[in-house]
Amino acid sequence: MRARRRGILIIGAALAVTCAHARAREAAPAGVAGLGAADPREVERAVAAIAQTAEPGADPDLLFAAARACEDKLLDPGRAAALYDRIAAEHAEARVAIAAARRARALHALIGPHGETAAQAAELARLIAGADAAPVAQVIARADRLGDTAWPGAPAAALWLADWLRRTGRLGDAQARYAAARIRWPAAPQALAALRGGAGCALEARDWTLAEALARQLPAADPAARAERDELLAAAARGRRRTRWYAAGWLAIAAAFAGLLGSLVEAALRSPRGTRRAMLRPPGELLFVAPVAAVLIGVACTAHRLIAPAVATISIGGLGLTWLSGAALERLRIDDRARALRSLAHIAACLAGVAGLGYVALTHGDLLDQLIETVRFGPEP
Repeated sequence: MRARRRGILIIGAALAVTCAHARAREAAPAGVAGLGAADPREVERAVAAIAQTAEPGADPDLLFAAARACEDKLLDPGRAAALYDRIAAEHAEARVAIAAARRARALHALIGPHGETAAQAAELARLIAGADAAPVAQVIARADRLGDTAWPGAPAAALWLADWLRRTGRLGDAQARYAAARIRWPAAPQALAALRGGAGCALEARDWTLAEALARQLPAADPAARAERDELLAAAARGRRRTRWYAAGWLAIAAAFAGLLGSLVEAALRSPRGTRRAMLRPPGELLFVAPVAAVLIGVACTAHRLIAPAVATISIGGLGLTWLSGAALERLRIDDRARALRSLAHIAACLAGVAGLGYVALTHGDLLDQLIETVRFGPEP
C-alpha cells in the first residue's frame, strides 16, 4: 500500500511538472511575439506575463528575451537586471546563464547593488533611444545633467555624449568632451575609451598631430593593444601624407589652368589677325572629348552615384583644359607659328591637371581607399 501511494505521488508530481512545462511552451510563442511588438504596452504585457511564470515552468531563454526587451524597448534597466539575476539564480545551468550574469553585472554598475540609481539609468536609456529625434541642445543638456549627477553611470553618460557628438559631425565639441571625460574620471574604464575615441575623432577632423599624440598615450601591454595603437598611428601618418598630396593636387590644377590660359592669351594677343574672340571659340578637339565626357558622367550618375561627383569633376575639368590647350594651339596653327615645343608643354600641363583633378576628386569624396582596395583585391562580385 505504501509503495502504491508513493508511486501515485511520484506520478502526480511528474504530471504536474509536465503540465507546467507544457503551459510554458504554449505561452512561449505568444510571449515571444509580444516581445517583438512595436507597441510598448504590448511589450509590457508580454514581459509581465513571462516574469510572473513561477518555477519550474519558467523558460530561461524566454526570461532572457524578456530582459532584453526591458533594456531595448521598455528602457527599464532596473527591471532587466532583476530578470537577469533571476536567470543566474534559478537557472545556473542554462545556456543563457553566463550571458545573463554578464549583463546583470553591467547593469548593476549603473543602477547600484540595490537599484539606488535605477532612475538615472532609465533616463540615460531613454536619452540614447531618442537622441537622434530630439533637438541638439536638449540632448546635450540632458546628458550633461546625467554626467554631473553623482551616480555610477556618470562617466558612461559623458562618454556617450562625446560619441554622439562625433557621430553627428560635431567633431570639435566631441573632442572637448573626450578630453573632459579623461580628466574627470582618469581611473574609470571610460577614460581609456575616451582616449581611443579622441584619437579617432582627431583623425576624422584631420588633426594628425593630435591624433598621434593621443594614440601614443594608449597602452600597449598586449599584442591587440599594440596593434590598435599602431593602426591609429599609421592612419595619422597616412592622413598627413595625403594632406600634402591633396595640396599638391590643387597646386597642379592651378598651375595647369594658369599655364594653358597664359598660352592662349599670348597666342591671341600676338596674332597678326587680331582675332581675340578666338579665345572663346571652342576648338575642334572639344567636339571629340565633350560627348565622351557626357557619356561618362551619365553612366556614373545612373550606375554608381557615389562616384558621380568625382567623374563629373574630372570630366568637366578635363574639358576646360582641352578647351584652353586646343584654342591656343589652333591660334598658333592659323598664324603659322611654331608649336611643337608648346604642344609638348600643353601635354605635360594637361596630364598634371588631370592627375591633380583625379586625386582631389577622389580624396574629397573619400573614394581613394575604395580605389586602392579595388586595384589590390579586384572589384566586388
